[in-house]
Amino acid sequence: MKSQNVSMIEIVELPLRLPRMLQELTGTTQSAEGISQRWERLETWGFRIYEVARVVCTWLMLLCLAFALAGCRKPEARPAERSLVHTAVVQPLDNVRSDGEASYLALVKFDHETDLSFKVGGILVSIGPVPGTDWDEGTPVKAGAVLAELKQSDFTNALISARAKAELASKTIERFRKLRATDAVSQQELDSTEADWRTAQAQLDQAEQNLRDSRLVASKDGVVLMRYVNSRVTVAPGQRVLRFADTSLMSVELGLPDRLIGRLTPGKDVAVEISALEGLPPFRGRISEVGVAASTEGRLFRVVIKVPNPDGLLRSGMTARIHVGDLPSGKPGTVWIPLSALVTLPPDGRSAGSGQGQLGVFVVKDAKALTRPVKTGDILNSSILITEGLQAGEQVVTAGASFLYDGAPVEVAGETVASK
Repeated sequence: MKSQNVSMIEIVELPLRLPRMLQELTGTTQSAEGISQRWERLETWGFRIYEVARVVCTWLMLLCLAFALAGCRKPEARPAERSLVHTAVVQPLDNVRSDGEASYLALVKFDHETDLSFKVGGILVSIGPVPGTDWDEGTPVKAGAVLAELKQSDFTNALISARAKAELASKTIERFRKLRATDAVSQQELDSTEADWRTAQAQLDQAEQNLRDSRLVASKDGVVLMRYVNSRVTVAPGQRVLRFADTSLMSVELGLPDRLIGRLTPGKDVAVEISALEGLPPFRGRISEVGVAASTEGRLFRVVIKVPNPDGLLRSGMTARIHVGDLPSGKPGTVWIPLSALVTLPPDGRSAGSGQGQLGVFVVKDAKALTRPVKTGDILNSSILITEGLQAGEQVVTAGASFLYDGAPVEVAGETVASK
């Protein structure tokens, strides 16, 4: 049979015409002619049903393909927001006109910080200024303040029991000594009683010591750096509960090249300028340590200066400058940039922060901020020498680096020349 096109009208009317078609096919005519006509009708309607099914399947496939293509369309990528930064051009060392001594970058640290723990175990009832309030990190504390306290009833009851046993042992030894004088008891019995008495006295001393050790008291003025536990927990002997630092004396540490190490000796007084306390007179410090071996990284000798801090103005992490009577110098290729361009790069180099990383800068290239580790040299007022990592003419970020990361898109607000 030839192919016949099926119109939309036939497709729509097919469900309505199907009952009549079935009735015609199941008629009662038994003649050969009637049977032949029914087969022709059957063949015609079968083909129409096939054509309808084919058209419907084609439409369904086209719909599925259209939905699939619409779902696979990639969303339009939004351009990353650019950070507004200020920059400076890296200057060669030849452009430096120094009218004074070079200074060296130093780091301020607490002279003494330690983890505090109880020598005895117990229930921690207080670890704050008042019961129910825990210490916050950075809280200043005066000497003599109770930092933490265990449940006192456990230790006072043990002390009362030990004292009663010690009093009984004292009375017993006195009685046995009198009996020994009349030979009423043997020397062996007296020796055994004296041993019990000494044991009772030792237990009393230990109970008194345990009561004293159930409190942590600040021996000096200081600050709470970290709290490891909360109140109402049971702590074991030796378990860390607080990290405490003495703020009355600070350590200033720096590294010096070998040409200068001979100028500094332990006991020498030096002036310490604190960058964050600009406008205040320099602090007076005394050199306590001078390294005898250079570090393997920068070939610098470690120098430690002790600086009194009675007013608590100095804080750990501040930067300082130390003048040692030296003129600025650098090897070939040395450049200089503003101090504000320096950032601390974490070990992964992804973003700037205050962690224990390497000093570096953000170099602007093709509208992107790229991290670049550097090695520093002398400080010249508000600038610093860079011995490795930068070349003259490059552009470094001086403001806005706090929120940058390696490869961050930036927009330069202005370009300045580094001033010393």
